[in-house]
Amino acid sequence: MKPSMESPSKTKSFLLVGTVILTVLTLCSFFVGKYPLTLSGLLSGDAIQWRVFLTLRASRAVIGAIGGFVLGVTGFVYQTVFRNPLASPDIIGASSGASVGAAFGILFLPGAVAVTLSAFAGAICCVLLALTLSSLTAEKDGKSIVLSGIAVHSLAQTALVCLKLLADPEKQLASIEYWIMGSLNGISLYSIGGNIALCLICLVGMFLLYRQILLLSLDDQEGRLLGVNVTQIRLIVLLIA
Repeated sequence: MKPSMESPSKTKSFLLVGTVILTVLTLCSFFVGKYPLTLSGLLSGDAIQWRVFLTLRASRAVIGAIGGFVLGVTGFVYQTVFRNPLASPDIIGASSGASVGAAFGILFLPGAVAVTLSAFAGAICCVLLALTLSSLTAEKDGKSIVLSGIAVHSLAQTALVCLKLLADPEKQLASIEYWIMGSLNGISLYSIGGNIALCLICLVGMFLLYRQILLLSLDDQEGRLLGVNVTQIRLIVLLIA
């Protein structure tokens, strides 16, 4: 009885500490940047400071917080679906696959939208490859999926190095590195809507499939007995994640 009472208490404590840290860092991010913002300037109604605050700082803080929350939910989904606490986009090959796709898009496809779609396709291909390799093993469980994902991750990293060798050192190579590092510099008040909409759509989809995601943590045979199309639901959940 004691462990079951301590676990919710620890969870609440972690949530409280995390919320406080997030709030403090978000407030600090408002005043960090090339253009100096001051609390007194904002309170006095300085037009330029308010424009910078609303157009850039606040928008990037909101997207950073929402993006972090979505990544956290995605990590939980990966760990549940693959029945392994080590499962994550990095280990399963999704992140490295996205990097390969983005590098390919930067080299051979025009436009930012094409690069984004190429990154998405690369992530999905690597995850599907990891699932395919795992299905060829005798023990089709979470451990085999993680091991397959590590192998796919290594292959994707090799492909990424080859694409970097083909890139123009002055332009394309820098773009690839900046994409892999990640940045909120492209976020502003005018582009925040699409990002928020995409995050909300994916979150709603995952929460609507919450019961099916939990059932995927069981053996495939048990999930089928409970009325879940394991293969189809797993694919849908991975696409959303």
